[in-house]
Amino acid sequence: MTNPRSYPQPAVELAAFVDDYLYGCSPVAGCGVCTALSAELSEARKANDHGTAYDTAAEIRNHPHPAKTKP
Repeated sequence: MTNPRSYPQPAVELAAFVDDYLYGCSPVAGCGVCTALSAELSEARKANDHGTAYDTAAEIRNHPHPAKTKP
């Protein structure tokens, strides 16, 4: 007879590249919205609020900026 584990296992630590994939974004310099979202992302990551951090990173990635025109 087997003895199944009756308690949860320790948390799994994901590799660093997963963090880059989930939270990687490039705020545009000089954009107030990107600056505010970047600060919110930093606070969420410090608080280990992964859902908010992911949502904020996605907002930064999807935030529209006018395309630069060639002179």
